Amino acid sequence: MSERAAVQPLRCLVLSDGRRGIENQALGLAERLARLADLHIDTHVIAHSKAIAALPPKAQLRLASFELPDCDIAIGCGRQAIAALLFLKRARSDVFTVYVQDPRQMPNVFDLVIAPEHDGVMGENVIEMIGSPNRVTDTKIIGETLNFADGLAKLPTPRAAILIGGTSKTHKLDQAAHTTHMLAAQILVDAGQSLLITTSRRTPEFAVLAWKQFVSDHDNIWLHDGEGPNPYFAFLGGADIILVTEDSTNMLTEACVTGKPVYRLPMTPKSASSRAGKFQTLYDALEIRCGVVPYAGQIEGADYEPLHETARVASLLLEQLNNR
Repeated sequence: MSERAAVQPLRCLVLSDGRRGIENQALGLAERLARLADLHIDTHVIAHSKAIAALPPKAQLRLASFELPDCDIAIGCGRQAIAALLFLKRARSDVFTVYVQDPRQMPNVFDLVIAPEHDGVMGENVIEMIGSPNRVTDTKIIGETLNFADGLAKLPTPRAAILIGGTSKTHKLDQAAHTTHMLAAQILVDAGQSLLITTSRRTPEFAVLAWKQFVSDHDNIWLHDGEGPNPYFAFLGGADIILVTEDSTNMLTEACVTGKPVYRLPMTPKSASSRAGKFQTLYDALEIRCGVVPYAGQIEGADYEPLHETARVASLLLEQLNNR
């Protein structure tokens, strides 16, 4: 560590293309590191033109213009952050560069790579984790549960949270999958559960409309469809069990931070490899570690030690910083 870093906060630059799910992975890791070290965090969105953004990272490095704040540590997530991290390393060799996700190139071009273990990234400077870094902490869940306490109080316990994703590169939320989700919700209502349901920006319109109709037929359901303040963390805190669509690595691992029973809701794979490949590796890891299994009418489940992978990885990152 430099003499400057010993007497002033380390400057940490979080790099992403601005998409919330991408930025939150890098930012969640930075925020966890800030709990362990004196750290000042800045976020920076990489906003290339469409033509530049479509280029491979090495071509971006040659052709793009980078105006990045000075920093001691740079944590990037997503394809657009790769060239920016390489640029920072060339401009100042003592910047500690961290890439989150599978870089799809040799990991040793960065100081450290934080990769989901289901991606199978190998290298001496690679730290594997179950899922991806996130911003979910016990403090955030408790705080948001208190912020939305009035709304939760209107829904009698027990409560089940249902977290709905949507169509992605690997999965489809089609009518067949949606029907299964609705059946799960009806089973829970019939069992006396109040429901905390949230859809996402990827949820198809037909599914959102169907959920709105479902809610109109019951008085013990809270549906968040993107309007108004987001009660997502309060739903995690206020629920007794959590159901998550299996397309979302982030939501599955975030739900497991609670230590509550978590169940998978099916999505339709776009190809056979979507189910048999890396996603199944993730599902297997979450089943072993947290007891996450497909939902089949359960209204309770075994407790487990909450999944604090982001905190664990942040501690390992700090060790790397201190030992460089």
